[in-house]
Amino acid sequence: MKKLLTAACTLLLSAQVYAGAQTSLGEIQTIYVNNGWTMVHGGNITGNPDGCSNPEYYAIVPSDANYNAMHATLLAAKFAGKKVRLWVSGCSGQNNRHPRIHSIWVY
Repeated sequence: MKKLLTAACTLLLSAQVYAGAQTSLGEIQTIYVNNGWTMVHGGNITGNPDGCSNPEYYAIVPSDANYNAMHATLLAAKFAGKKVRLWVSGCSGQNNRHPRIHSIWVY
């Protein structure tokens, strides 16, 4: 019984740890770069699986893994006029109010 209860608790808690979802497909309209974050806005990019208070922008911060590669990818997509889809999980950026970007697809 103890093993069953432990397994059930693990499954329930792991759903919270791995929350996240992909955004809709859209073109980046604005990139906001600060020394503490990079945030992007696309008028038709939507998705906020973790209920961040300001999902109008999506963010990465320099301490994120692969920050430089993601930053460069976002800039390249913006300047090439390519559409992107983001995988977001958690909140980040200015005052931790924006969905955190974990992956970027460029189309």
